[in-house]
Amino acid sequence: MKRIVFALVAMGIASRIWAVDYAHDVYPILEKYCVGCHTQDERQGGLVMESYDALMVGGESGLALTPGVASSSRMFLMASGQLEPTMPPDDAEGPNAAELETIAKWIDEGAKGPDGNVPLKRTLRTPKIETSKDASLPITAIASSHDGAHTAVARFDSIDLIDASGKKRISIEGGLGKVNSLQFSRDGKQLLVASGQTGAYGVAAIYNVESGDLIQEFLGHRDVLYAAVFSPDGDRIATAGYDALITFWDLSSGKAIAGLTGHNGAIYDLAFSPDGKHLVSACADETAKVWDVASGARLDTLGQSEGEVNAVSFSPDGKYIVAVSQDNRLRVWKFVSRSESKNNPIVTTRYLDESPLTNFSFTPNGKGLVVLSEAGNVKLLRTADWSTVTELEPVADQASDLLVTADGTKVRISLMNGQLVDRSLPEVQPPDRLVQTKTVEPIYLDLGPLSAMKEVDLDASKGFANVGRGVEIEGAIMQAKEKDTYRFQAHRGEMWAIDVDPIGGDMDPRVEILDENGQPLIRTRLQAVRDTYFTFRGKDSSQSGDFRLFNWQEIGLNEYLYASGEVTRTWMHPRGPDSGFNMYPGTGDRETFFGTTHATHALGEPAYVVRSLSEDESPTANGLPVFEIAWENDDDPSRLAGSASRLIFQAPQDANYLVRVSETRGQGGESYKYKLKLRAAAPSFVAKLGGVNQTLRLGVGREVECIVQPIDGFRDEVTFEIGDLPEGWHSSFPVTVEPGHRSAVGTIWVDADVKEGTTLNQITVTATATQNGRNIERSAGMIKDLKVGPVPSVVPTLHPIDRDAQDGENWTLEIQPGQTVSARVMLKRKEGFKNEVSFGKEFSGRNATHGVYVDNIGLNGLLVLADQTQREFFITADPIAKPGKRTFFLQAEVDGNVTSLPITIWVKDTSAGELTGL
Repeated sequence: MKRIVFALVAMGIASRIWAVDYAHDVYPILEKYCVGCHTQDERQGGLVMESYDALMVGGESGLALTPGVASSSRMFLMASGQLEPTMPPDDAEGPNAAELETIAKWIDEGAKGPDGNVPLKRTLRTPKIETSKDASLPITAIASSHDGAHTAVARFDSIDLIDASGKKRISIEGGLGKVNSLQFSRDGKQLLVASGQTGAYGVAAIYNVESGDLIQEFLGHRDVLYAAVFSPDGDRIATAGYDALITFWDLSSGKAIAGLTGHNGAIYDLAFSPDGKHLVSACADETAKVWDVASGARLDTLGQSEGEVNAVSFSPDGKYIVAVSQDNRLRVWKFVSRSESKNNPIVTTRYLDESPLTNFSFTPNGKGLVVLSEAGNVKLLRTADWSTVTELEPVADQASDLLVTADGTKVRISLMNGQLVDRSLPEVQPPDRLVQTKTVEPIYLDLGPLSAMKEVDLDASKGFANVGRGVEIEGAIMQAKEKDTYRFQAHRGEMWAIDVDPIGGDMDPRVEILDENGQPLIRTRLQAVRDTYFTFRGKDSSQSGDFRLFNWQEIGLNEYLYASGEVTRTWMHPRGPDSGFNMYPGTGDRETFFGTTHATHALGEPAYVVRSLSEDESPTANGLPVFEIAWENDDDPSRLAGSASRLIFQAPQDANYLVRVSETRGQGGESYKYKLKLRAAAPSFVAKLGGVNQTLRLGVGREVECIVQPIDGFRDEVTFEIGDLPEGWHSSFPVTVEPGHRSAVGTIWVDADVKEGTTLNQITVTATATQNGRNIERSAGMIKDLKVGPVPSVVPTLHPIDRDAQDGENWTLEIQPGQTVSARVMLKRKEGFKNEVSFGKEFSGRNATHGVYVDNIGLNGLLVLADQTQREFFITADPIAKPGKRTFFLQAEVDGNVTSLPITIWVKDTSAGELTGL
């Protein structure tokens, strides 16, 4: 047949009655047989046939056709079988005789291009499978108007518009394909629909809600659309889908006005900011991106997800960006990249379900967030702290979409079985009213001196010995795996300190507290809220620094980390590309919490960020474990007593309790002796001073370390005061050690006119705190024999970024939690001193509030290069930073570590009611 048609054309016998139109007659034939192998992405032979212009360019073998002469056109010759290789290849179906005649006539008439745009809508050559008449078509998308007057329900190739009473008003049918998203305009009069044909085109369409008539259609995407959204002002729409392109369309003209590229996968969701100035996109490439609408510039890439990002939105107040992902997590970022490219800090990550999270919706008042999972689980979160308020009844089939009703009382969920289901939403309460935590007020006892008991008879029939309140017992583990048990009485709320110290070198004691029946007492339950694991290297049982954790960017400060029975706490973020977390207390041997024992952790070992559940609080069903922590200990949690066991026990109720002592390794013998003290807890502290360089250089300072050693679980604030200094001598005291911290630093300096060689013999430093309503004062020691030395090699001074401070000026640098600001360090170099000056690495900022730190230090730390006299540096305040004022200085690694004179960093309190997250 092909040869016959070709012969007819060559002889000029083919019909010439009609004029052939490229868009109407020719392109549908090319699309049906040719375009699939000749696209921009798959250009076989270098030939692209998706557009007229590309077709006329030709391919690797030259021009594809010769206008006016079909018999000389390669495209026609190959399609008609007259030139090898025959196209389409591999015996695929090609144009029939009538279609070949149409192509030939078009070429002979000059191969004229289209008059206007070529319609993009086309039908793929796929088998047609009829749907059973009694089948329930899946609901693919739902939406409601802002006033709740209308709800749109989409199924394949149709949309039902339902009024507030639940009655179907009209249906929109035909040419829709699979509808992937719906959105009403702000006035509720128009409905925006995203759909298209997979592998062919994407289309957004606007319909009149009253009549169902098509108002406008937007074609241009090369694959199906997943998202189409109105801008808040209603002047434009944004569309995106499988072709990884975001397009802005002007509604007045119907034309595309901008295209945004940068994603590397299908784009599943779009959302405008409330003011319409920004757009956020969710993509299969495991990122969300923030865009400036006016310029099209990409302001940030939110790349923390470990799976496809399925849905994204701004919070109703525009302060946060929220996304859910295939990795079962919800993430929240504080939105700060408003006018320039900037990293939006992550506020929290929530592991919410054992299956991927597919979609979410805010409640109308912005206080709640309803999250839907692939498994059909539905959870209500509170946006004040992004914690789970309640778990709603799961849906029985796979869910496709959800919406919160206009009155905020229900969430409506669409299912793939064709049903709509509603779930009632409770009112979201503030954090302090949501969980009723039962607390027991601590009772501190004054029992006087301990009663010594060197020989205690254990009642073999009962397995324990009765002892009094406030005793000191010497015992021994005589046999392997032996356990000595003592019973004592305690009342609800009483605070007891239980110390077990080895006598001699063989005993490694372990202590447990049991109920009277010998069952372990549970101290707390820890709910895992995020999972991670150890990377780069493992950790021994004492290290506090360089904890490398997977996805560390999503772990905040002051968060508890559970691993192999040990609970630690994050103290400092990784400060460069080759560092990890520092855990409490920040330096030295690490501290444990909830009385847990230090453990060694292997590379790749799982770990969990956890929170303590209140007494009656039910765990969240998020697919992560809950750990029960018993009253037991192997080594002192603070590591101040080495391998001795320490527990601070609060009696949960009036009862008899058992204290059980054993040897950690299960060994025993005459040399395995111990001393048990069962005494009233008396929280207090020992105050000390670190070493001070005794030579003070003129115009610079020397650092003084103020150290607190806690006793009996003491975790309160301690203030160090220095005695009166002579004229010309100054200090940054008082110095405050924050609650739960072990040290802080101050600086002492002298005026430049103080005579060299002057000596300060001694000055007293005292430390005070308030504990249980009483003041505690301790001597911290004396600073002795400080001598004024010569001019230093370098004098570092701190300055604002926009001006030079006056000599000795204690200016104030203001910062808010979650913010980064900059300052300058300037150097006055002694003549001839040209060396580089280092101010340290992760500890380069001295005495800032916990969570305020010198940022962006890189591998070399804060460094002023040789011959340079200044450098800008950055200071970040973590969201947990406590508001208030505190002195701050830098310490240069020159002349025995001289310091700059201090300035004040003021962490300002955020406005009342601002969401801060966790």
